[in-house]
Amino acid sequence: MIYLDNASTTNYKPQRVIDAVVECLTKYPFNPHRGGKVSLELQQKMQNVRQKLALLCNNPSAQVVFTSGCTEALNLAILGCARRGHIILSATEHNSVLRPVVQLKNKGIVDFSVVQPDHTGQITVESLQKALRKDTYMLIINQASNVTGTAQNLRDIGAFARSNNLLFLCDCAQSMGYFPTDMVKNNIDLLAIAGHKGLHAMQGVGALIFNNRAIPRPIKFGGTGTESHNLSQPTTLPDGLESGTPASANILSLGAGIDWWLDTYKQSAENISYCQRLLLDGLQAIPNVKLYSTANKSGIVAFNVGEMDSNVVCDHLADKYNVITRGGLHCAPLMHQYLGTTNQGIVRASVSCVTTKQDCFALLNAIQNLVKMA
Repeated sequence: MIYLDNASTTNYKPQRVIDAVVECLTKYPFNPHRGGKVSLELQQKMQNVRQKLALLCNNPSAQVVFTSGCTEALNLAILGCARRGHIILSATEHNSVLRPVVQLKNKGIVDFSVVQPDHTGQITVESLQKALRKDTYMLIINQASNVTGTAQNLRDIGAFARSNNLLFLCDCAQSMGYFPTDMVKNNIDLLAIAGHKGLHAMQGVGALIFNNRAIPRPIKFGGTGTESHNLSQPTTLPDGLESGTPASANILSLGAGIDWWLDTYKQSAENISYCQRLLLDGLQAIPNVKLYSTANKSGIVAFNVGEMDSNVVCDHLADKYNVITRGGLHCAPLMHQYLGTTNQGIVRASVSCVTTKQDCFALLNAIQNLVKMA
């Protein structure tokens, strides 16, 4: 199998990630902070992962709450910080942003405005200024599009948010593990990540990282292992936002993934850039192929073949050539309205640190053959 769907989930798991999972399942097959030396050892290991995440975002004083993934992290940020007022978001956002915001609107709690990218895919400060209202309290922008890979200028966007006293929520699902994110420099108040993409950790773990300007209310309630006498949800952090049994093995895999990335990110970035350039240049040279991506650090190459449905193209690549890509709307319907691909969708090939030039040539050859058949 030639796997080029790494923007969904990276299929390569470093040995240290695997070792962390195995160690947790064999040495720590129980809950943390339940008493006993080994349980406390697990608790400390999980605390170390929090510290690694905070440092990774250059915000060592930030709060880190573990979630089941980036979707839950974004829901916690949006629903947990909701108040009556107005939200600005971009057309590049994923449904993990759009759907909780629409849910709040349907309940009559918020109104929202959608800002369109310019012709280069960028969200400009000028467009944000036009959308600003007196009751705007939150701005939501992803650092990199999961459809095209286009990265935003977070420094300017964050400066706009802070100067207007807005909470700035950044979706880093498609950037964390591909290029750095600085919460302080970019004035990010809430940052949501996934573990299973650029950090090569297990599925089922993510995090919401936030400063003291934005402390979400709980959106799920239950046991925290603390204040069990209290019938109300604890207000202490992170306990009050982490009800239920933690996914300890997944969390430790995330810590191992961070360690791996810190050791290898230069080599990984070089390989991603090299393989992406092969695909961009190769697809550019094939007649009747339309590209939607330019060079980006997330390794995403978005394209279509003539007027063919993107899912049909992906099915053909998988069935005949064993090349795995992704078609459809990628859970980002407003982005496809902007690109004009709502009916067709987009074929997304996404490379990783272990993608080879042979993998790239296999996709290019398959597309060349498909164009000849069309």
